[in-house]
Amino acid sequence: SPQFTARILATLGRLHVAATFFVVGYLADRYPNLVRQELRAGMTVGNHTYNHPEVPAFDQLPRRLLEDEVALGAQSLSRLDARPTLFRPPGGSFSATVVNAAEAFGERIVLWSVDPADWQPGATARQIARKALAAVRPGSIVILHDGGGDRAATAKALPAIVKGIRRKGLRLVAITAR
Repeated sequence: SPQFTARILATLGRLHVAATFFVVGYLADRYPNLVRQELRAGMTVGNHTYNHPEVPAFDQLPRRLLEDEVALGAQSLSRLDARPTLFRPPGGSFSATVVNAAEAFGERIVLWSVDPADWQPGATARQIARKALAAVRPGSIVILHDGGGDRAATAKALPAIVKGIRRKGLRLVAITAR
C-alpha cells in the first residue's frame, strides 16, 4: 500500500525488527519502490501470487491458473531482485497442487499461527494488539497486513505488538527459506 507500507517499514526500522512481506505481484509492478524499500530495510520478501484471487479459494483454481498466479508473482518480484523463496497462498488455501506449484519455482509454503484479524473492517489497534499478544507463543507466525484496505489500525497496533512480544521474552525474526 502506498499509504501504509512505508509507515509500517519505518516502525519496524525504529524498533529494529526484521519481518517478512508477502507481496502481490501486480502491486509490486505498480509500486516497485515499496518493494525496493522492503529489501533495503533487510526484510524478507515472499510471493503472494500475482492477482490474489479469492473466489474460488486459491486451491480450487484450475491447475494452470494456479500455476500462472505463482509464476507471475515470482516473476514480478524477481524483476525487482527480490528472488522469492517463500510463498503464502491467499487465505491460506493450499493443497498438494499448490505445494507443487510453489516448489516448481523454488518456493516453500508459509502459513501463520496467529491471526489478529487486522483485515476485518472496523478492527481497532487495541483489538489487533490484544488478539496478537493473547495468541503468540514461541515459534508463532503472526499475520498482519500492510495493504488491501485501510491499515491505519494495524500500523498503530504494531509498536504494542512488538513490545508485547519482547516482554514475553520472545525474539522477532523474519522467515527465511532455510
